[in-house]
Amino acid sequence: MTEPLPVPSRDPAAAPADDPAARKAMWRTRLLAARRAVAPADAAVAAEAARDHLLAALPPAPDAVVAGYWPMRGELDPRPVLTALRARGHPVALPVTPPPGAAPVLEFRLWDGDPAGLAAGPFKTRQPPVTAPAATPTWIVAPLLGFDRRGTRLGYGGGYYDRHLSGAGVVAIGYAFACQEVPLAAGGLPVEPHDIPLAAVVTETEVIRPQQTLADPGVTGGPD
Repeated sequence: MTEPLPVPSRDPAAAPADDPAARKAMWRTRLLAARRAVAPADAAVAAEAARDHLLAALPPAPDAVVAGYWPMRGELDPRPVLTALRARGHPVALPVTPPPGAAPVLEFRLWDGDPAGLAAGPFKTRQPPVTAPAATPTWIVAPLLGFDRRGTRLGYGGGYYDRHLSGAGVVAIGYAFACQEVPLAAGGLPVEPHDIPLAAVVTETEVIRPQQTLADPGVTGGPD
């Protein structure tokens, strides 16, 4: 379904070990290209497969307030799993992205599942209007550009999710195509002090529980 990572013009592993920002920038270029190479038909099948993996292995607690995202730039589509979780009675929220130049702090607002009710946001996002009720998610399906099996998440570099992923009692689940994995054999992703490990990563092929797991991830269910 997904192809191996393309050979980059510059190897991220060749960047200086003491310059994690440079290594992250190289990985972003490589991983964005890999994600964009996924065919639309394969992406649709992957979204349904990832939904099934998540629901089978990582169902949120009954009282969880779930947050997802509106897919853009080829991201794995979380809408199938958000629809399923809403049907199970979970409130579902989407992020509201601040305008360019503002502090990189996301707000979350409830979404009833109707795409027509969403407003245009910065960076070609779609988001709930300001009239939608605010929400404090406890269980976040997080977009990403790359991940490794330690639970390291590589985002776009804006820092929008950092505050929420570090919140007390928040379970953060990375959602991505399998081709977005950075193998530990290649050194994995660089880790900086502000990086928050994910509780798990869900792809179209498997559920990955990090080798360095959280003491109490707050996730129910067994192996997929």
